[in-house]
Amino acid sequence: MMTPVTFETATLPRGLTTVICDPHEIVNVMGEAGFAWFARCAEQARQNQYLQVSSCAPALEGCDVNGASFTLEQMLAWRDHPQVTGLAEMMDYPGVISGQNALLDKLDAFRHLTLDGHCPGLGGKELNAYITAGIENCHESYQLEEGRRKLQLGMSLMIREGSAARNLNALAPLINEFNSPQCMLCTDDRNPWEIAHEGHIDALIRRLIEQHNVPLHVAYRVASWSTARHFGLNHLGLLAPGKQADIVLLSDARKVTVQQVLVKGEPIDAQTLQAEESARLAQSAPPYGNTIARQPVSASDFALQFTPGKRYRVIDVIHNELITHSHSSVYSENGFDRDDVCFIAVLERYGQRLAPACGLLGGFGLNEGALAATVSHDSHNIVVIGRSAEEMALAVYQVIQDGGGLCVVRNGQVQSHLPLPIAGLMSTDTAQSLAEQIDALKAAARECGPLPDEPFIQMAFLSLPVIPSLKLTSQGLFDGEKFAFTTLEVTE
Repeated sequence: MMTPVTFETATLPRGLTTVICDPHEIVNVMGEAGFAWFARCAEQARQNQYLQVSSCAPALEGCDVNGASFTLEQMLAWRDHPQVTGLAEMMDYPGVISGQNALLDKLDAFRHLTLDGHCPGLGGKELNAYITAGIENCHESYQLEEGRRKLQLGMSLMIREGSAARNLNALAPLINEFNSPQCMLCTDDRNPWEIAHEGHIDALIRRLIEQHNVPLHVAYRVASWSTARHFGLNHLGLLAPGKQADIVLLSDARKVTVQQVLVKGEPIDAQTLQAEESARLAQSAPPYGNTIARQPVSASDFALQFTPGKRYRVIDVIHNELITHSHSSVYSENGFDRDDVCFIAVLERYGQRLAPACGLLGGFGLNEGALAATVSHDSHNIVVIGRSAEEMALAVYQVIQDGGGLCVVRNGQVQSHLPLPIAGLMSTDTAQSLAEQIDALKAAARECGPLPDEPFIQMAFLSLPVIPSLKLTSQGLFDGEKFAFTTLEVTE
């Protein structure tokens, strides 16, 4: 939700001197124009900002509607850019394993750089094939044995602790003196509120030390040198002759209390970064413009017909995880046989005029009201969940009026909303203002029930087909195990 400029303001004073990102969110909405903007931001940043060239827009061909494509020809135009370190996560792992030429061509074109992976739960011959294609790392591991398996096969393991996907507790026991060069830390969707209140990579280092008894030198190694080495940034990651003088001075190494940050030997002043933020954002020439080509909907657009005695598929949420379970519930004249079932819909926002794709959601904790968002991985259509069709329609109306954003509706009224005018993904507000607005959103959302800690980030992954098990895209229910669409009614 932050621009690269705002992200720098929020994280550089915390000691995050280097960031490697994949702009595939904005690329899915705006294509090459979005990638070009990220490159402009990287060129002017004090922070070392590097880019992996987005490999999958959309995440999975034929499974969703997105705003733009990013062709191999366009990708190659950025391959030799000084801020580019490689090819971003290859999410279509079934396509790689089956040898789809279009995907293998991308891997071949970037083979001399770092090739990022994405293979949640993969093992056996399939994992061997995926690694053989050249994939070097994975950030999607969520179980100890899965992470161990990937390390043993030579992959580098990115241990993720985001706002929705929290895998550090499960994977931290894998880190030791010997494999730490293969281990890295990443966040993968950590919202501005959490960065402001807890930190970014500094928070992960702190937890490794305090909660998992990882030795200090190992914890700092996986947060610095291991990552620099993996991505070929050989001028970074060490305090040594000939290396770039990026230095973080700490008053307490165990608590990761940052006293002073230097980049290229120059001290960083947080107040100066804040004062210059608006001017630096304007200098980057953000790609403004309404990307919501969708008319408001009515409650009738969410109408689903259920037959008593029939069984229907339910997307079951696991709090603080991106994966979901595929369960089912029987409908009767009194409703479903479980009381935690609410409605979910995904509406394409790129002018194709498709009817909303509707489904059922369980385990989210929504007892009343509705939540809507245009941050919805990876195509970023409008996702809305709710207990009533009327409130769902109102929440969708608000995010359309805002040109994209997040919204909470309860008692028939908008309780809180956050406009995201850049691609429906990012705010132009300062990091502090954005954190305060998210605080208000979360407070409003908590009134709707015992939701996940980060309801909007958790909700954003309910439409991502490349993470199992059951998801909903703008084209319908998708079985992430079989990689095929399925029906709402269980007929097998």
